[in-house]
Amino acid sequence: MEKSVRPTAAVTLTALLVAACGSDDGRPYAYDSMRHPTAAEQLYGTTGGSVSSVPPGSTVMTAQPSAPLTVPQPVARVSPSDAVFAEELAASNAAEIELARLAYVRAESPAVRDFARQMLTQHRDMAIQLDNFALERGHVIAWRIEPEKATVVERLSTLDSASFDSAYMDEMVSAHETAVAKLETQAASGRETAGIAHQFLPTVRHHLEMARALDVQL
Repeated sequence: MEKSVRPTAAVTLTALLVAACGSDDGRPYAYDSMRHPTAAEQLYGTTGGSVSSVPPGSTVMTAQPSAPLTVPQPVARVSPSDAVFAEELAASNAAEIELARLAYVRAESPAVRDFARQMLTQHRDMAIQLDNFALERGHVIAWRIEPEKATVVERLSTLDSASFDSAYMDEMVSAHETAVAKLETQAASGRETAGIAHQFLPTVRHHLEMARALDVQL
């Protein structure tokens, strides 16, 4: 019998937004070989080290950090239905990220592993965009995995390697079919969250196409 899993335990905001935190060598993800500029390099154009001293009497210009990705607007509370949609979309992203993390280390097929890597990158980006969207409107999203999806994560984590790839891709097809249908409905709703739904639709549709194509190969 499948074990009960607490809905809030699997994924936290820190785990979801780990993409925003670089590793010690400047790489955003453990599997990303590209080196990214450090904060010192961005601010001073150096590779680190100390900033040269300023001669007496000189005017000191303090380097300013780059502008945020989005500029908060005056707070306007979202409607209850928009808040519900944002929470559901966040929960869907949380489940996709947790399953992708599991698949990235468990999958035997290189193609499935590559798919999981793409899910990690793009759903993390979507999670950040959704969080910004909500915060600008005065809504704090409660990051969590729904009990049903937490059970799926638990079940897949107990599968043997020979069974994992097919089970994961089956779940990806089902999850993305549901996600596309919900996003299409919301994009046509005319509500405030219609914009974010329309923005995410092309990416999620592409995920569904890839999942279907890969699933039939396993």
